Amino acid sequence: MALWENGGNLWTMPMGPAASPALLRLPFGEGANPRLALSPEGRGLAVWLAERGAERQILGKVLGARGGPENVVFRTHGSVRRLQVTVDRRGNALVVWLHERVGRIEVMAQSFDTRGGAWDTGPIVLGRPSDPEASPRLASNHREHAMVLWEAQDSLFEGLMASHYWPSERIWSDRPVPVVTHLAHHHQVAMDDHGNALALWIHAPYGQRGALEASFYDVQAGDWSEPATLARAQEISFPRLLMNGAGEALATWSQRESGGVSCLFSKAFRERAWEADAECLGHDPGRYHDYAIDLSADGRAGLLVVQRGAAGDQVSLRIRQGAWSAPRVMGSAPGSTCDSPRIALCPRGTSLLWTQGTGAEKTLILVNSQGSEP
Repeated sequence: MALWENGGNLWTMPMGPAASPALLRLPFGEGANPRLALSPEGRGLAVWLAERGAERQILGKVLGARGGPENVVFRTHGSVRRLQVTVDRRGNALVVWLHERVGRIEVMAQSFDTRGGAWDTGPIVLGRPSDPEASPRLASNHREHAMVLWEAQDSLFEGLMASHYWPSERIWSDRPVPVVTHLAHHHQVAMDDHGNALALWIHAPYGQRGALEASFYDVQAGDWSEPATLARAQEISFPRLLMNGAGEALATWSQRESGGVSCLFSKAFRERAWEADAECLGHDPGRYHDYAIDLSADGRAGLLVVQRGAAGDQVSLRIRQGAWSAPRVMGSAPGSTCDSPRIALCPRGTSLLWTQGTGAEKTLILVNSQGSEP
């Protein structure tokens, strides 16, 4: 299912072999910054932001056969950022966001239980980071184990903090625990079906070369490992991290040396260890702009890249089945731009999304297949 905003209104469209060949677009109503989560069984939840005068609201809507009208998840006169949602295989959901109001910054969470068909009575506060740029990241598995990581910086602590969710009691941990105790930005976090997790971040002290670091969380031991360095470069950016239920993970990032061009790299994580070497995924000078990745349950990976050129942008796809395929051009915009690439892999096919053009000519492009590649 695709969910997007157009002119202040939200629209959704089903995709896949069970969907109608006609592209049926359903309006949700007014809203902004929509987020969508679907389980492999098709149970899902959409959340988005809405403004009602001076009040800002988070709205949530259950998708599928049990769907109904949207619910107000949270309301405030402050600001809401970093809105995220995840669902387990039963359709239970967790929503996380950063809430900021005068003199107060909070990482907040709210849950939805399919058994009662209702939201919890109110959100809980996971932590109060002192840094306004704190960026909570949510990871979960299909058994509803979950954790949230965020950047914290004050007079006593600098690094990443984590709060864990226990589905059997439907509670969050009493207090956050440290993941790493030094400067860490642009972090990512992902989890397997056992509750083990990986965290990825950039450590770049002022005036020094950047390092891409990672740590593994062993759910049985309840500990984070010492950070492992995956790469060092003058500039590291756009890290991405995905992990499937079996514990295989894929990290991708862009790096550049002084005076050089940016290059995308990937490195796989298998049997609780990172590959020895990273693989360069191409460095066409001056063209790389944005990208998206996905990782399937069987280890197949996909990389969708927007390349920016003087004659216009193009979007290319690479699939990893043991090794990365050569790039395949999926679309182009002569004399114009492409943005916001998205990719979703499933056993029956691949779906690609991106926007093309600007202003009134902006278009949402979908490439969908029922085979191994679009």
